Amino acid sequence: MKDYYDIEEYENYYNRRDITSNRVILHSDLNNFFASVESLFCNELKDVPLAVCGDKEARHGIVLAKNELAKKYGVKTGETISKAKEKCPSLVTRSCRYGDYVLTSRKVREIYLSFATRVEPFGIDEAWLDVTELSERENKNDIFKAGFDIANRLREKVKSETGLTVSVGVSFNKTFSKLASDMKKPDAVTLISFEDFKERIWSLPVESLLFVGRRTKSELKRLKIKTVGELAMTKRLSLKEELGKSGETLWDIANGFDFSPVSFYGLNEKQKSVSQSTTMPYDVTTYEEADSVLIALSDTVSENLKRERFYSSTVKIFVRFSDFTSFVRQVKLPTPTSLSRDIFMYASRLFKTNVDFLKPVRAIGVGAEDLRENVGEQLSFVFEENVEGALEKTRKKYGENIIQRASVLKNSKLCEFDKKHVCFNSGI
Repeated sequence: MKDYYDIEEYENYYNRRDITSNRVILHSDLNNFFASVESLFCNELKDVPLAVCGDKEARHGIVLAKNELAKKYGVKTGETISKAKEKCPSLVTRSCRYGDYVLTSRKVREIYLSFATRVEPFGIDEAWLDVTELSERENKNDIFKAGFDIANRLREKVKSETGLTVSVGVSFNKTFSKLASDMKKPDAVTLISFEDFKERIWSLPVESLLFVGRRTKSELKRLKIKTVGELAMTKRLSLKEELGKSGETLWDIANGFDFSPVSFYGLNEKQKSVSQSTTMPYDVTTYEEADSVLIALSDTVSENLKRERFYSSTVKIFVRFSDFTSFVRQVKLPTPTSLSRDIFMYASRLFKTNVDFLKPVRAIGVGAEDLRENVGEQLSFVFEENVEGALEKTRKKYGENIIQRASVLKNSKLCEFDKKHVCFNSGI
């Protein structure tokens, strides 16, 4: 599909949207974050190929992060430890210490907050900062030069106060600032301005954009769109017809029409879903074993819903088999809920309807979607909520394992989740 628009169409849209370049947005990305934090604890690790990995015994034995030396050997995030060591026999591995990474991340965010009030984290190691106001104060005639200087000061401050390095992208919107931070690593600042963004990014592969994942890339490839420029120059209406609303969004982003604000720090946007998944220490081959895992996951999803005072109208499950094929299924609920009992009941039904154990199950996830803050109360709902609330209070006071379901105790090895571990605490 090479159905390019003419300049008039672009100009009309440009004028209607009133695109502006008067914002200065930074995207700061901590370089090789987990591995870099490990090097802070042990200086000797700075000069060796290093990978932070999941627990091999629990079959989370994959590379979660690596340093620059390991990267030179071709070690990649997500590959197995054994494969990484084939590439780099001298590779040193360390177990993930997620709590330490969280504390370090908070220290870095305090530095960000000394530059801006609009600081929006994007995962544990990335964040956007809106430094427009500071840039205008420092150089009203050239706010992007000021933004570039601010980014360098931020980079140096993070390094001097924490020992970590960051790559910082500077641009007029969030999408391009993130793209800029990826262009030069480690310990660098890159600017993409309104005047040169077409020249800088339109020749890049379309998957360079933030919202183009594997599935979207495949769809765009079907439409013979391989670069950001080809995406930008395709008719917006054609993309809408082929890809729906996301097609329009992609066209906007490629053409610089990203007006999304950087949120004030600590201001949480409404969550769209809550989910948890885990890889089991051994393959599951019975419904009894699967139910034990589903109960434990449902309990955690329920805890998160209650903490945020959300109720869910849709339950979904994720299943990965021993051959690494997987699927996701979901069901709409007759009544919104935050109860573990309800989440488990529907998750178990979905699992039993879709899994026949012709292949053993390697990983399971449970999710809650279509969240809302208030629902009408029913007597049975209130009773069950009080029961589960009492259990949660007891666990908070005396420990997570003080009260457990019998099925969880029976298959305790399957359900010994570290709920704060990066391998467990991932969405589906």
